[in-house]
Amino acid sequence: MNIVEEVKEVISKLNEIDSYNSSLPQQLSIIDKKQQDILHLIESQKISAFEAYRIIKELRQVRIERRKIKNDMELLRVYDENKNKLSSNENRQFLLHEVCKKEKNLNTEYKYQEYTKEELESIIKW
Repeated sequence: MNIVEEVKEVISKLNEIDSYNSSLPQQLSIIDKKQQDILHLIESQKISAFEAYRIIKELRQVRIERRKIKNDMELLRVYDENKNKLSSNENRQFLLHEVCKKEKNLNTEYKYQEYTKEELESIIKW
């Protein structure tokens, strides 16, 4: 085992995570602006059924991308809160456990805030 190379690799990976973390607010801002552009298009334009399908398809892709960014931000928040624990072997498992627990929580089914599931399904089926 080449200790120097191993340490360099770990530092490189940590720097990569930090760099990605720093880029997320800008990525979120861009995706939020895309979403707003689509919503303003819906609000201000008369749209055919075919156009509505294409717009909804694009909006869905934007929302999926936004959810990925938001989930990564939340996972990295947990990582940031606990990364000082990386120095101790026992604490590394705790950090991994905390990040995995947050990931599991983020992957639970969405709970609607205002609409019921039935109300939304009735909108789709009208």
